[in-house]
Amino acid sequence: MEIKISTGKVARDYEVIDTIFAMDSHKEGVWKVADPNRAFEGVKKTLKDKCRELGGDAIQDCQFEYRVAVSEGMLGKKQIIEIFAYGTVVKSFNRR
Repeated sequence: MEIKISTGKVARDYEVIDTIFAMDSHKEGVWKVADPNRAFEGVKKTLKDKCRELGGDAIQDCQFEYRVAVSEGMLGKKQIIEIFAYGTVVKSFNRR
């Protein structure tokens, strides 16, 4: 079953199960820059996994935020892209 993620309401009758939060990041490496797309895909996967664990089939009203951080490494400072997300897990009535 595919879990839908929406920044608005889902267009079907549903019951609210719970709210969830997720975070992911991607760090700059020796030969690569920090990639916000990888962090974004990671946070969406975590949201979907949590939704599935709760028995939902969609996450509505998702909000995404990010920050750029710096960490100390053996070869100096490294940039990190962090993405935070939260939303409401719902279960559609017509999918029971």
